[in-house]
Amino acid sequence: MYLFLDLEMNTWKNVSGGLCSEVIEIGAVLMDSDQKILNTFSELVRPTHKKRLSPYCLKLTGISKGKLENALPLEVILVQMCEWANGYQKIEGIYSWNESDYRQIIKECEVKGIKTPLIDALERSYIDYQQVFGQKFDWQTCGLADALDLFNIKQSGKAHRALNDAMDVARLYKKMNKLQKDPKRTNFIKEQAQLKKIEKLNPVVRNIKEMSLGKQVSNELESKIKEMVANEFYTDLNRVYKKYNARDIIAALPELKGWLMVLEGIMIELKDDNATKETAASSLREVATGR
Repeated sequence: MYLFLDLEMNTWKNVSGGLCSEVIEIGAVLMDSDQKILNTFSELVRPTHKKRLSPYCLKLTGISKGKLENALPLEVILVQMCEWANGYQKIEGIYSWNESDYRQIIKECEVKGIKTPLIDALERSYIDYQQVFGQKFDWQTCGLADALDLFNIKQSGKAHRALNDAMDVARLYKKMNKLQKDPKRTNFIKEQAQLKKIEKLNPVVRNIKEMSLGKQVSNELESKIKEMVANEFYTDLNRVYKKYNARDIIAALPELKGWLMVLEGIMIELKDDNATKETAASSLREVATGR
């Protein structure tokens, strides 16, 4: 069997030593070897180290202090989870999206003196599924929402609620396992992952798409685009070129050819004030908005 785990934490800043975050919710999903979901676990956890919830936590999770007042502390919840998972005896792999949940459980149990079979199970069979995804699709920093989007998986519910996220990692696991039998589909998703990754590296691309173009004068817009390129994008573009061969990118992703050519044009324009009527900034706007 496989266990998919997600934690939500109350995190605070400016803490030296000890805990800088504390578990406030645990979600888990059990799956058998045939990739059938068998059972789920979902519990709020009452914080005991620092009871005041940070504004970031409140905004991210929507879990309020009032919802946690009647919750049980972590030590009790971990006992319940151990019983639910039958002592983790048949668990072959424990998956979460990045190692933060793994590190949190280890650290918090150490600080609070909690003894739980979950620690042994994690040390024996933990797998960072973000790392698995990153190695397969060459996108180590991909967030769960983007990974789901690449596979056309609709999120189970509100993001950053423990059971929803654990369930989505389990669903992604199933989809990725099916993908092994379809090389053509695998290559397509790899190409889409590269396109999305490079787009996310580019604040210029994101910002242009988010601009309300209809309300801006053309000259003002082009000045803003050039300013973004000069101030925010130059380093990112150089990093992309260093990491990837431009010809290889274009061969794998023809959609990027327009971006790269236009961005090179803007670089030239930034060094030459004698811009033509049809500037590279105008072309970039058209590429970004599909106009």
